Amino acid sequence: MKRRDFVTRLAAAGGAITLGFGCGRKITSESNPEEYESSKKSSERKTITEPAREIEVIGETDVLVIGGGPAGVAAAIAAARGGAETYLVERYNHLGGLWTGGLVLPYLSTHARDTKNQFRQVIHGLGNEMAQRLFNLGMAIHEVNPVIDPEAGKYVLDEMIVEAGVKMLYHSWGVNAIMDGNTIKGVFIESKSGRQAVLAKVVIDCTGDGDVLHWAGENYENMYYHIGLVHRLGNVNQINKNASGYKKVPVGDPTPIPGVNWVNMHGPNDQDGIDMLNLSRLQLKHRKQIWESVEEIKKVPGHEKIFLLDTASQMGVRMSRILDGEYRLTIEDSMTYKTFDDAIGISGAWTNILYNGKVVNMNERPMWQIPYRSLLPKKTENLLVAGRCFCFEKELVEDTRIIGTCLVTGHGAGAAAARAVAERVTVRDIDRNKLRELLLKQKVWFG
Repeated sequence: MKRRDFVTRLAAAGGAITLGFGCGRKITSESNPEEYESSKKSSERKTITEPAREIEVIGETDVLVIGGGPAGVAAAIAAARGGAETYLVERYNHLGGLWTGGLVLPYLSTHARDTKNQFRQVIHGLGNEMAQRLFNLGMAIHEVNPVIDPEAGKYVLDEMIVEAGVKMLYHSWGVNAIMDGNTIKGVFIESKSGRQAVLAKVVIDCTGDGDVLHWAGENYENMYYHIGLVHRLGNVNQINKNASGYKKVPVGDPTPIPGVNWVNMHGPNDQDGIDMLNLSRLQLKHRKQIWESVEEIKKVPGHEKIFLLDTASQMGVRMSRILDGEYRLTIEDSMTYKTFDDAIGISGAWTNILYNGKVVNMNERPMWQIPYRSLLPKKTENLLVAGRCFCFEKELVEDTRIIGTCLVTGHGAGAAAARAVAERVTVRDIDRNKLRELLLKQKVWFG
């Protein structure tokens, strides 16, 4: 018997709760053309059956958020400020995900064209509050798509969850869903303390990779995309342009710290972001490439004092699982000012896009609403999905995967979870008008 087919039961109030499993329901979009061959076919794999065991329940709460990236932090704060007891589970030692630990420092998509064709800030709410706190510390630059300092970002996010009363679990991996029929009842976590469980009335999947929705048995698409690794350079302000033989070489973009630049990496195309062996291969390859590229920069006259400050602690997985949810947001929606009666917020644009055969410049692109239905799975009750794995068509990937949109979807999911708890209904059955009222109270802008 394969482990994924093995069902364990956990004694808990309300009846028997089973281990969630979602294998066999996914839709894979395309194969990986890289030379790397993934693990063997399942029919060729050796398996081992894990004995059943009793798992300690370390918490029973209103809202459980899995993943402390931008979406997860926004979801946890919004839920807690909405009156719900909230736990937040994060596998690393910091909050912010790729925004901080991944050194993807630009808070993208803050601005776009409104319905009056004015280029303006469109993301407000928690995302704007985070940015303002960082500006107040002198740790953010640029009004449009601010670039932050990662350590300041970690500090600010910690402060905000503490102020909101969120119960924080660092160094903990979510590893499976706890299901009662088609209703999620909590999540198993693994840490140095072993396997434990947290039960909740509402669970929010902010893993980025859609891990929880996968365990719960939801349909999804696994989108292969380019995976890179970001790094920072020091002493950029000591480049000597008057040196004999000087020539300009790429040294990244400025950050709030003088002399420190962040350097992005595109990475190879069509990579599987949920294949551990592939991620391990890329990790080795990317770090070697970064070190050697910095050594080459230092050989260029005038750049001798440049040094590698750090590489990101998190791999730059840009996309993987995409939920098959109640509503699939389209690129047409984003380009035509489509409005939704269940909108949870607005995001903007950060790059040019091909639309109807024409390239539309970033500064000419419209703002776009995100409907609550795009966060709702079709099958699982009391599960919400926020961050880059919510429901959208692949053509919209450049706008849906970035920091600003993650903050908007996370904020909406957290507020919705708080309403479900307050109304004592499922997340599917909440009063959407009251959700909007709560989001307005939390300073979300709807256009």
